[in-house]
Amino acid sequence: MRKASAVTFTDVGQVELASFDLPDLRPGELLIRTDASAVSPGTEMRCLAGRQADSVAFPYIPGYSMAGVVEAVSPGCPNAVGDRVFASGTRYASINLQWGGHVSHAITSSDSVVLLPNGCASHLAAMAKLVAIALRGVRVCKPKPSDLVAVVGLGPIGMLSARLYRTTGAKVLSVDQEASRVELARAAGMEALLVDGTIEETVFNYFGQGADVVVDATGIPEVLPFSIAAARQPAWGNPDVNGPKLVIQGSYPNLFTIPYPDAFRKELTILMPRDTTPNEVRDAVMMIADGTCRVDDLISWFGDPGECAKAYGLLKNDRTTMTAGFDWSNYAS
Repeated sequence: MRKASAVTFTDVGQVELASFDLPDLRPGELLIRTDASAVSPGTEMRCLAGRQADSVAFPYIPGYSMAGVVEAVSPGCPNAVGDRVFASGTRYASINLQWGGHVSHAITSSDSVVLLPNGCASHLAAMAKLVAIALRGVRVCKPKPSDLVAVVGLGPIGMLSARLYRTTGAKVLSVDQEASRVELARAAGMEALLVDGTIEETVFNYFGQGADVVVDATGIPEVLPFSIAAARQPAWGNPDVNGPKLVIQGSYPNLFTIPYPDAFRKELTILMPRDTTPNEVRDAVMMIADGTCRVDDLISWFGDPGECAKAYGLLKNDRTTMTAGFDWSNYAS
C-alpha cells in the first residue's frame, strides 16, 4: 500500500484534496506519477452539482484526463520506468472512482496508456481526452470540404470542435453569447460571432443560408431547437441532395427533446458521438504534440490541487474561465 492524493468531490458542491491508498501492482500494470490533470468542465461540473446519471456515491475522485511519468512497472508490463504517458486515471483507490483522473499517482494497465512524444508538455498532453471527444464528433460526422459548419457554444469542446472541423477544409463559424469566448476563438484565428438576435439569424446572416452541419456543444437542452433552426433547408425533390446534420456534441445530464416538425422538414440527420475510442486518444496526443490542435489558450487556470475548490468555483461562476488544470509536481513522493 502507498498513500496518494486526489481531488475529491465529497458532496454536492463540495471539493477538497484528500489522501487515499493504492494497492501493490498486479501483473501487466504500471504506476504513474502524475504531472498534470485537466478538468472536463461539462461533465465534472454536472457531477459536482449532483446531476450525473448513474453516478457513484460521494465521496469520489472525478476526472479522466491526465499525463505523467511511469514510476514503477510490474512483471509482464512492456512500459519502462521513466516513460511519459497519457492516461485516463487510476483503476484502484480506497475512495470511490468517478473515472479517477485527478490523482497524484495512478495504477492502470499498460494497454490503456499512450506514450507521449518527446517535447510534448504534460499540462498540454493532459488535455488529450477533451481533444479526443471533439475529434470523435468530427469522425462520426464525416464532413466534406465544401460543408458549412456552425459550432454553437464555445466551451472547451466547442472550441476544439471548431478547430478540428477546420482541419477538414470545411468553412467553420462558431457562435456564442459570451463575448470573451468569441474573442478567444478569434484570437486563435477562428471565424466567430456573438449571437445577434437568434442563433438561426446569426448563422444565416453569415453563411447566406443555413449550415450543412450544426455542432451543438452547449450541453443545454433548451438550446437544441435553436441549433436545429440554424441548419439549412434542403431543396425538396432532388434525390442527390441530403439534409443537414446535427452533431450533439454537448454533455447532457439525462433527457432532452427535439422539435419533430423542424427536424422532419429539414430531413435532419442527428449524430451523437459516444465518447472516444483509443484511436482518437492516440491521435489527439499527436495533434497536441505537433501543433495541429492548439490547447494552451483553453487552460485558464493551472495550479496546485490544494486549490481545487477555487478552480471549480471559477468554472462555475466565471464565464471567462474555459477549463482548469492541476499541477501535481509537488506531490511526487
